[in-house]
Amino acid sequence: MSSDTVQVWGYVAPNVRAARIRQVIARVGVAFAVSGVGVALVLTLALGVTGVLPVLVTVVLGLVIGAIVTTVMTIVGPGRLGRRLPLVEPEERDRKRVDSLLSGLGFQLGIPVSSVAVVAYPMVNGAALTLGRREPVVVITTGALRELKTIELEALLARELGELRLGLVGLNSIVAYWDSVFHRASRRLSDWQREESVLLDRLGVSVTRYPPAMASVLEKARTSRSMRTTSLPAWLWLCPVGVEDLDEDLQLREQLLLDEVWTIGAS
Repeated sequence: MSSDTVQVWGYVAPNVRAARIRQVIARVGVAFAVSGVGVALVLTLALGVTGVLPVLVTVVLGLVIGAIVTTVMTIVGPGRLGRRLPLVEPEERDRKRVDSLLSGLGFQLGIPVSSVAVVAYPMVNGAALTLGRREPVVVITTGALRELKTIELEALLARELGELRLGLVGLNSIVAYWDSVFHRASRRLSDWQREESVLLDRLGVSVTRYPPAMASVLEKARTSRSMRTTSLPAWLWLCPVGVEDLDEDLQLREQLLLDEVWTIGAS
């Protein structure tokens, strides 16, 4: 888990799961320190505690309470990430199309079929998160349902299900939640966020076996961009709205897909 690379379906890829685990540990550690010290300080001042032993007792008590609060927030908080998303019910034909694609993709990926939530955004986009439910949820926009052909929608769904296949959804949700708590919204993507995006693009292609479909999804996401920010951190989305150099980044991801020599498939 400490390695910087990992074998993914026959080729060497960045070990984004290991990077994500390190991010989770760092954020939970900071949250524990802040809450523990804060509670200990409040108890000490409120009770007027003096003397070395009483102060040590309040510090230990504060750390215990801080650990409990941090644990509860880490478990409950990520499920509230999507509470402000404008969720809508898809039309019957769209629901049937998505359900049919998910059934086939779930079989190919060897994972349980995930549910899909639709948000009322006109641009082409997608994400995967917990969304207050126990099982991960694939989030797609109304723009994706309207603008994407079936083979393109399949590529988008395969890409987002790739996060579930690699065990990233829960970890990503924890990182995103604590980032929102600490107001760590960034206008630039980090290296590991870029590596994850490219890896997921490739996994989407390795399932559909048609690179132009995934490249077309990225192109349509770029040209249909109609929102600057959302209630989710930008990096959770296929198209990370609100970050700098987004056009260049998406064009590079498109070109990487089209230049790759594809000789592998999902297993």
